[in-house]
Amino acid sequence: MTLAPWDPGLQNERTGLAWQRTMLAGLTCSLLVARLLASISIFLSVTIGLLALLCTTGLGWMAIRRFRENNLAIHREEALGDGKANALLSMLVVMTALGGLLYVAVA
Repeated sequence: MTLAPWDPGLQNERTGLAWQRTMLAGLTCSLLVARLLASISIFLSVTIGLLALLCTTGLGWMAIRRFRENNLAIHREEALGDGKANALLSMLVVMTALGGLLYVAVA
């Protein structure tokens, strides 16, 4: 006899919602940095803005896919997902930090 999770599916729901909040916060910070960089270099501003949008889109796609895979894995009592979303989120944070550093260094 195996014990089912005490709240089957709910931990996956909370994780999915947390990833959505993280994506929105990352996109907002990146676009704010891009807006600040617009006064210095339009090329840097557009580049960081587009990269932030691409990272957030990729992160959203991975979060949705991961939610579905984890939901199936929970019900089948299998191992859960990988760390690809964490790597993409790290790229988004590093890119935002570099943009902020550029703004501080140049302005």
